[in-house]
Amino acid sequence: MKCLEHHPQYYLVGGDLFLLIDTTIFRIHSYFFKREAKNFYTKLIDPAFIGDEKRGTTEDTAIIIETATVEEFEHFLWVFYNPRYDVYEADIRVWFTILRLAHEWDFPEVTRFALREVKRRENEIGLVERIVLYQTYHAPAEFLVPLFAELCARPTSPTDEETHMLGFEQTVKIYRARERLRSSGGVSPLPPGTSEADTYPTISTILGLPQYTGRSVLDQDDDANTMNGAPIVRAPVKKNNNGRTSGKT
Repeated sequence: MKCLEHHPQYYLVGGDLFLLIDTTIFRIHSYFFKREAKNFYTKLIDPAFIGDEKRGTTEDTAIIIETATVEEFEHFLWVFYNPRYDVYEADIRVWFTILRLAHEWDFPEVTRFALREVKRRENEIGLVERIVLYQTYHAPAEFLVPLFAELCARPTSPTDEETHMLGFEQTVKIYRARERLRSSGGVSPLPPGTSEADTYPTISTILGLPQYTGRSVLDQDDDANTMNGAPIVRAPVKKNNNGRTSGKT
């Protein structure tokens, strides 16, 4: 039997929610999850235990998380426990991880926040990798249409490496869109006077994406639970057993 260990940062004095990933126990504040998440508990607790108030209240009844590694869950908790509320600097792949978990557990404000941060950093990675990551981590379709439009509008068709990343079926659709947007297809610019935005309806139709309206979830007004897009942490940040305040390093 494996020995369990407390997480060095996120086993917090005063925490009332116990979570287990592999052999690591997290002790955090249920406040954030009850306030933000719409289906965190129903996603993670066996249906037979839904409504049982004892689940997650002790180490023995810790809720088991199977869809995130210890490191990934650390990234997710950092959104709430970052001691510098106005500074959220991390690699774009960290934000994609946060986005995936926020989407899976239905944290709407965290999802919007992660999308903002991904958008700010999207030029850190290539166009096709962005498309694949957006799809993998369930970004709204509105983010995909402009990227596919950029791919179809550029003079050159997908490279062999990009084709491998996109997959055969999706690559075929991209070639079909490129041909429809050009009379000659292949390596050629768009017809004179045609902008990338003009290609959105064709892209949406061929790739089976919702029609792009220009309205983004990021355009919505922040509610009372956010500040500059970041979820507001109103509860005091507790110190862990080592007397340190938790935060991302």
